[in-house]
Amino acid sequence: MITEPKIETIPLPLQLEEKELLAPGEKLSVSEWAEQKRILSAKTSSFDGPWSHEYTPFLVAPMDCLSDAVTRQVTVMACTQSGKSEVGLNFLGRTIEESPAPFLMVMPTEADANRRANTRIKPMFESTPGLARHLPAGRVDNLNIGKETVLDNMILYLGWSGSPAALADNPVCHVFLDEVGKFPAKSGKEGDPVGLAKKRQRTFFSRSKLYCGSSAVTENDLIDREFHAGTMEEWWVECQQCTEFHITKWANVQLDKVPAGNLLTAAEYEAGGHARYICPACKDPWTEQDRWAAVCAGKWLAAGCRIEKGGRIIGKTHKTAHRSFHVTAMMLYPGFQKIDDLAAEWAEAQVAKRAGDVGPLQNFINSQLAQPWAEYEKQTDHIVLTRHVGGYSSGTVPEGVMMITAGVDVQDDHVWLTVIGWGYLSQCWTIFDGRIETGDTKELDNFEILRAHLNKNWPGETDPQMLYRIYTTAVDCNYRPGVVKDFRNRCTELDIIAVRGDDTVRSRIYRATGEPGPEGMARVYRYDLNVNMLKNTLYRLLFESPTPGPGWFHLPKDVTEETLGQLTSEEQIIIRHGKKTDIFWKPKDQHRANHVWDTRVYGLFAAQLRGAMALPDPEILKKQRAASKAAAAKTAGEKRSSFLDGLPKL
Repeated sequence: MITEPKIETIPLPLQLEEKELLAPGEKLSVSEWAEQKRILSAKTSSFDGPWSHEYTPFLVAPMDCLSDAVTRQVTVMACTQSGKSEVGLNFLGRTIEESPAPFLMVMPTEADANRRANTRIKPMFESTPGLARHLPAGRVDNLNIGKETVLDNMILYLGWSGSPAALADNPVCHVFLDEVGKFPAKSGKEGDPVGLAKKRQRTFFSRSKLYCGSSAVTENDLIDREFHAGTMEEWWVECQQCTEFHITKWANVQLDKVPAGNLLTAAEYEAGGHARYICPACKDPWTEQDRWAAVCAGKWLAAGCRIEKGGRIIGKTHKTAHRSFHVTAMMLYPGFQKIDDLAAEWAEAQVAKRAGDVGPLQNFINSQLAQPWAEYEKQTDHIVLTRHVGGYSSGTVPEGVMMITAGVDVQDDHVWLTVIGWGYLSQCWTIFDGRIETGDTKELDNFEILRAHLNKNWPGETDPQMLYRIYTTAVDCNYRPGVVKDFRNRCTELDIIAVRGDDTVRSRIYRATGEPGPEGMARVYRYDLNVNMLKNTLYRLLFESPTPGPGWFHLPKDVTEETLGQLTSEEQIIIRHGKKTDIFWKPKDQHRANHVWDTRVYGLFAAQLRGAMALPDPEILKKQRAASKAAAAKTAGEKRSSFLDGLPKL
């Protein structure tokens, strides 16, 4: 019997090329997929061919957030023609090829959905190799609007915001909401479209992505709310001359004007040479090439952060599930948008505004600055306010003051105090403005330093021997209600009232809230204020009064820039929701202090409550007092004469 010799086999190691072939490929990020696989179609783009980040470097971060492991929502509020919709299409293409999952794309209207499908989505499938093969029969005509399209590896829904069925039916993993600012507040009788879309993602909570891309429309609309709910990131650029960083803003555009200070014509700006972007730090003018070079090297930074020289970031930059980005026309490639053209459009908008048409200005603010439009009812102007600065010093009581009130705003470890003097026909004077360091305002004893200020005797401006005291003090109790109540009860020598703003008080100035008092008698515990109405009155005193006199709010000659800044920290805007109109005061900047504006509101209410608006004419008072003295002297003389007549004659 012949036996075959046993042959021992030794496995050969894999070669590098074989390892690369057999190894599972890593998934591409959205930006990587776009640059490697997306082909732009000549039907929809002036640059047909492979996608490049060269012209939109600021879109890389928003795209990659749509494929990272942390972010769940990305919001881009951008100027028109800046690539925000293309981000969503790249997100869709990458999802189909790299990570298939149910996908929903929603547009404002049915007409928008049909138009977007024919002009953007179908051309992308046709021009990008590999995408069309996932469609039924490989034909783009099989892409459905208003109902699902079953691809070979996932389901795609294309709908519009007014259709509850498109937003509330089947679960989806990823959602792309295009032009959210144009969505209706509600989808049919259901909730708002953004909320409905989020509900469809519940079963995919661990990996779902929501992308909202839109130009800005009006304040407090859907895109404005979604942007402010995120990180509110701005694009910071570096000046090559002074190496300071700043945010790209329209305020950094310098426009040439005629000697009288008016703008040039739109044609003059469009011709070039009369507008330029400047560094806000060193005022160095930038060419278009300088601007674009700075944009290409820019960085996204969340609200509340800043970049110092050398690139050091100051502020919190922690990761979050919702990132929002702001793209303006000052960030666009010069081949798409020049500063000269923006200046021409701005000049045209200003001409139209003077003629009574604010449409072009709204379009510029929405489409170029990517800022929501708001109709301003009352604007606070720093220049107007400086006219109220008078010739007296703070801490003294000017002649004409007949009553003094105070307003207090309570913070964590300090309070703000404003003392106001009131005279005839609502003429008033700021006597004191300041921040008082108290320590932790949870502790009642820390309010004793405030008590000392409220008990202070304020000297007259012309007669320092004439001393005045505060008649009534209104203290904001919204932040420390219990401590303010105890402080009021402790200061029995003072007239202190607790106040707070309340949006539900609309038809009157205040609503009094009572509590049981001594011996069962009711007493007012708190005054809930209609701050909108009080701020309107304060605005008239500070910004609408034509000349010093009745209805004029005087400011001392040593008023600080901080005080002037806080007094111009808010403005009144109009928000329209169909036939409904809301008019309210809001901060110009969420990070800007407004304490002395609030303390004046409280001091104004205290004055109105105690009758300061009905104080008598001091000249009439003088005459009445003189007449009263003369009458008293005459009566005394008559009595003396009568007394002498009754005495026996010697």
